[in-house]
Amino acid sequence: MYLADHLIDLNIQNHIAQKSPSSNETKSPVRILELGASAGLPSILIAKLHPDPDAVLVTASDYPDEKLIRTLSENVEQNGVSQSCRVLPYAWGSDPVALLDGTDGFDLVIATDTLWNPELHDIYISALKATLRKSCTARAHMVVGLHTGRYTIESFLTKVVQSGFDLESTSEKESNGELVRDWDVSRAEEEDERERRKWVIWIQLKWTKQYVVLQG
Repeated sequence: MYLADHLIDLNIQNHIAQKSPSSNETKSPVRILELGASAGLPSILIAKLHPDPDAVLVTASDYPDEKLIRTLSENVEQNGVSQSCRVLPYAWGSDPVALLDGTDGFDLVIATDTLWNPELHDIYISALKATLRKSCTARAHMVVGLHTGRYTIESFLTKVVQSGFDLESTSEKESNGELVRDWDVSRAEEEDERERRKWVIWIQLKWTKQYVVLQG
């Protein structure tokens, strides 16, 4: 819900502008992937706001469970966004060839509440590396709660910066308000469950320049 309410922070319009072709180039849409989409709310809303598939193409993905994927597909169809939003099963860490569909990756990768289990961090980072386009303009955005504590998130942040990513920003945002503050793992020593529920963490990742050069 928080991500859906704050889609403006994804800067999709900036990505569209960056994709604007010169006179001798073919227009390419902004490709957006949602990992762990569940009901698909952010993906569906993005497709509603950007219905032109020549401008924005969204892929909503989740674990290859038949019932889950069927429900997600029905949500997309019932909201009338099938033209610009597709649904595909994808297990983190597996071959993303079906997701990529012959492209060089996604300009934006988004996800919510995907960091709660530290045992999945390695394959989750593998999924990010396999799907985010190797470009200085590509971004990954994650919005996560604090229900498994700050140290779980800090463990992910440590691993992800060792994997070719830069932390462009890591902010704590009031879930039902406007307050924003810098991420601070030391708050774990003083906050209780009630306080943790007041905040979500918004993580924005980009590739390091060195990684883009090496991969290029």
